Amino acid sequence: MWRTHAQTIFIIIMSFLPFCTNEEASLGFLWSSTPKQDVERQDQAPSGKLQGSVSSAAFVLDNLAIVIDGKLYLYSLTEGTWTPAQGVKSMVSTVSALQCCFSKDKACMDVSSCVLLYNLGSALEDQQVYMSSNGGNSFFNLPMAPKATEFIIGLFNMPTVSSIVAMLADNQRKFSFRHISENRSVQTDNHPMRDPLSSIHVIQPAGMRGHLIIWSPHMLLYSPNHGVVIVPVYIMGEENATLPPPKVTILQVATDDNGAMAVLTSDGVLYYGRAGLEATTVRFASVIDLSKDNLMLFSDYGDLMMIQAREDLLLRGVDFDHKVIIVQQELTRTTPPVQSCPVEQFHSTFAGELFYIDMGSTVHLSAVYIPSPLCKFFPLVTVTESKLLSLDEKCVEDGITTEGTKKYRLDIELKQLFFMEAADGTLKPSSSLRKGSLSTVAVDLMGRNVSCKDFNPLKAHILIGCPPGKHTRVLKDITTCTKGTFTQEQLQDNFSYVIPKAVYDPQHLFRPGSASSDLHISYSITDYFCPLLVYHDTPWIPSLELWNGNEFVEQVSADFVMFEVNGMYNYQYLQSVEDAKCVSQPQNWTSLLSQQQYEPNPNTAWTRNNYKSCKDSDGPPLTDPEAQYQVLNMGTRNRVLFPNYNGMYVFRVIVVDPSYSYCMLTTTFSVYVYGAFPPHPLPSCVALGIFLAIFVVLLLIGFFFSKRNYKK
Repeated sequence: MWRTHAQTIFIIIMSFLPFCTNEEASLGFLWSSTPKQDVERQDQAPSGKLQGSVSSAAFVLDNLAIVIDGKLYLYSLTEGTWTPAQGVKSMVSTVSALQCCFSKDKACMDVSSCVLLYNLGSALEDQQVYMSSNGGNSFFNLPMAPKATEFIIGLFNMPTVSSIVAMLADNQRKFSFRHISENRSVQTDNHPMRDPLSSIHVIQPAGMRGHLIIWSPHMLLYSPNHGVVIVPVYIMGEENATLPPPKVTILQVATDDNGAMAVLTSDGVLYYGRAGLEATTVRFASVIDLSKDNLMLFSDYGDLMMIQAREDLLLRGVDFDHKVIIVQQELTRTTPPVQSCPVEQFHSTFAGELFYIDMGSTVHLSAVYIPSPLCKFFPLVTVTESKLLSLDEKCVEDGITTEGTKKYRLDIELKQLFFMEAADGTLKPSSSLRKGSLSTVAVDLMGRNVSCKDFNPLKAHILIGCPPGKHTRVLKDITTCTKGTFTQEQLQDNFSYVIPKAVYDPQHLFRPGSASSDLHISYSITDYFCPLLVYHDTPWIPSLELWNGNEFVEQVSADFVMFEVNGMYNYQYLQSVEDAKCVSQPQNWTSLLSQQQYEPNPNTAWTRNNYKSCKDSDGPPLTDPEAQYQVLNMGTRNRVLFPNYNGMYVFRVIVVDPSYSYCMLTTTFSVYVYGAFPPHPLPSCVALGIFLAIFVVLLLIGFFFSKRNYKK
């Protein structure tokens, strides 16, 4: 619902500018006003007060973005301070923002932080279009190549199709929508304008279903799919009648996030409707008093409020008078009468929730639908981005109620499409192009028009990306604690160990002799718990598991790499490049670390962002087939080989296969290697020489003894 912050500037703008219908919508709805209103502002500097004219305002996070005298300012609703926007090099008139209110996830916050700024009616070739990705603090120019003489009517952030959508007009008094995304720019068909450009308004209702309402005094149009298809708004009971009726103009349009809409016309008539695949309205019997300057607003319960601002001279503020129109009562008095709702139940557990789809995963949704025996309505599932998600739905009979009515269950399965058509017509993996994309799935009752007011569409938001709780673990089946090598008490009691200088490189560059002294390490049992126990002479690989929160998902079957966090390098790999059947030269730690611009950091040197498989024939030519192959996979024969060394290792594993998950899957664990013979006190060459000398002496002694015995 509409916010009731007490700041003076906020109330003044609310009083005089048209606004949307509830809190979620008001956060993202574009306000505009033809007659500019004077407001008083105080800059952050403790200087005097300035007067200015407001042309547009929009909520952005915890701020109110206001265009005053052609410049954008952010007014903090929490601190009451003003901040001028940076990077805007020309005069602007309109600010546009969409607020994502269903999650605090980064993708949702990125949507809320996107602010668009433009000069209404300016020629597109003037490039007076700006975009901010940090909540309106700073802007950069958003390049938009004009295809002809085009003028800007509106600019909208539509994350459910991963696009910025511009509403443009040509010099033939026609308008169209252009979808601007990372991969392509698509323009819709032209539609005639019936009023001057300055009187055209576009409402982007809350809910992220891709709906748009375009209206002016003599025009009311509706788009169910981000401006691609545009249809008129019809009046029930009148054949082919559309809004507005002849000789009548539109004064106001209000919407809410459940698809409801209200239209007030110049004859005082109020129309109520619902937007789905199409928009249909019914005429209310009540007549609105137009002598009062009312603003329409939907309440949380779906009823309509008429708000009137009234100046309070005594308190030097603004009061609000409001009248509530009970929609359900008005629907019982319409002509023709609205059909009573023939649906007993329509609900789900997913309404309003956010779901994640990782690579290769699916989301299963379910809704309950119980219609009366003669009901002609049926549930229809829509998705905002059909190029991103595949949808499979099935409605099955699921028993009967206690009254004998059949009960139905609608099962919905969603999964990501792995290929999409690029601008050049080729197919590319969508997983590499659309990470972080939002989509909205909605289940609505098809054919109900304005019936069943209390059964709102069931919406779920789908985010293509990494679920917050997804992570990897190493299976610890045999540890030093289970075998008695160490006890937990020992590891907790300031346990430490020493890494000889001959087996580690402080720069992690695998250089022998690079360390000048031994390294003393304090063991952290809280980070690593009990170390895995591995025999030195056994080829070994960690067993990686994929978890989502506390739920086991699967064994990790993707390529991964690992390094010793303290710089130890006295281990090797079982397979060579040739053994791994590589067709191109594989990456390795030494080359990737040396390519880093600053100090080598193995945590970032080799990740899913820069991994290249040696099975890719487009990679670098194969130049060293005998080199060690440093990529591991539980489904291959490659393993880690430890030397004749007893000691502790702390490894960090990084899953590098970019086609396995959107998540940066890493984990750190400890390994204790045992069973190696103690090192010899003498060098091997000296020991061999002594052994040979003793062998020769014994051989000579035996020769002389045998010779003496022979003479006797």
